[in-house]
Amino acid sequence: MRDRFGAVLTASLSMLFVEAVIGTIALFVRGLTQVSTGQPYNAMGLIVMAPFVAAAEAVLCALLTVGVVMPLLVVAGWLGRRLSGREAWWWIPALAAAATALLFLAAVALGETGLLAGLGGWLAVTAALAAPTLVTRRLLLPDHPQLSGGAMFGRVALYETLAVVTVGTLASIGLYAAGIG
Repeated sequence: MRDRFGAVLTASLSMLFVEAVIGTIALFVRGLTQVSTGQPYNAMGLIVMAPFVAAAEAVLCALLTVGVVMPLLVVAGWLGRRLSGREAWWWIPALAAAATALLFLAAVALGETGLLAGLGGWLAVTAALAAPTLVTRRLLLPDHPQLSGGAMFGRVALYETLAVVTVGTLASIGLYAAGIG
């Protein structure tokens, strides 16, 4: 059981971390495409800040894994067994959508966020929470072979590295095409 916990923790942490890195790339590209404030762009600042941003993202991912992903796994499994007699994968996105809906309704009501932007944010956060939860759910299924934390990390890291390189490449191509890069 301890090894399964480690595999779930490793898979969730690594998936959330890659989602955070991809989000950071998207924010960086968005910042470059906004109207200039007249201040010069400093690439050295980005290089110096990268380790601190990565450390903050890792801490946030650990908190999300323990505080959101693992409870989401437990509650989705319990609801599935309780209401339909068996666990089903679709309980995870449904529960993630329900859990984040109140947060984004409050953001739309209290902030200057429009309804369409709030809906887009809600869908993005729901997908960002459902994806690592669905991957880690696979580790807990009894009819699948058991994977260690190291084996799961290797598999997830391979595919996630490919995802980050793809996003970075597409962002570079987009910036070059826009005449920014």
